[in-house]
Amino acid sequence: MKRAAVFAHYDRDNIIDDYVIYYLKELKEIVEELVFVSCNELSDTEKGKLNGIADFVIAEKHDEYDFGSYKRGYFYLKPHLKDFDELIFANDSCFGPLYPLREIFGEMETAEKCDFWGITKNRFGLTKSQSGYKTVRRPHIQSYFLVLKKTVFTSKTFDEFMESIRHHDEKNEIVLNYEIGLYEKLTAAGFTSCAYIKNLYRFNHILISFWRLLIERYNMPFVKCSVLRLQNETLTTTDKWQECISSNTSYPVSLIEENLKRTSSRKKSLKFIPASLKILYFYFIGIQPAFAKRYFTKFNHFLMRIGTAIFGT
Repeated sequence: MKRAAVFAHYDRDNIIDDYVIYYLKELKEIVEELVFVSCNELSDTEKGKLNGIADFVIAEKHDEYDFGSYKRGYFYLKPHLKDFDELIFANDSCFGPLYPLREIFGEMETAEKCDFWGITKNRFGLTKSQSGYKTVRRPHIQSYFLVLKKTVFTSKTFDEFMESIRHHDEKNEIVLNYEIGLYEKLTAAGFTSCAYIKNLYRFNHILISFWRLLIERYNMPFVKCSVLRLQNETLTTTDKWQECISSNTSYPVSLIEENLKRTSSRKKSLKFIPASLKILYFYFIGIQPAFAKRYFTKFNHFLMRIGTAIFGT
């Protein structure tokens, strides 16, 4: 199986972090050609970190987010994409891989046959009305790691979709038009999809609410950076995250620790609640429907304020 990959990068400090280098090295183990696309203008020193890893580097400012980088990598590869069997889109929004990608691809090759697949499939998505955005059942493969077979990436449907990618001011518009949009366009064209992680599909936000369970029980190869950067504290807890990763995988947690020193200035909240109780509490929130999660989010904000006022944490 011959593969090409496009890796989308962004860093607020215009650097290529060590966790990204680790990810790229692991990705390079399973692909013949790796295109690195950054929406940062990187120095020669930073680009030098990619020597021997990336086959081609695009580093230019654009405001089209990950799909804009996927677009640029795709059109670079397009003249010789027919030489490949699979095209991978991946980005730096996750720490990992926690488990070997070769094993995951081996499993997916022998599993159910489909035209494109991802690590996870979200059962829920967004719809837009005059009153704003609403969470509804709208299944789609999540785009942080997406694998496309030749039947897809050589199709007119896919090419036209990639050509259509533009800037949007709101993140929800990117999800609607591109993450959900790609899935729905490919499905409407008759292409079939599947996901590596099939468990917990009936719940929303599993990458946030059940990140720990996914690693411990289902060999989830990634954890979202936003989770460990404490950006989702009303929906999950990161207590004992080092123990979770180091006891279940061989991933060097020091790479994450060093990144968090630079990228996360937040302090853990609800530290007055025992870790084991907190984990169970957030699992309970994770199985709730979207409307209930909104109330729990407000309640957790209230708990955080109480904890800060009484305990200073």
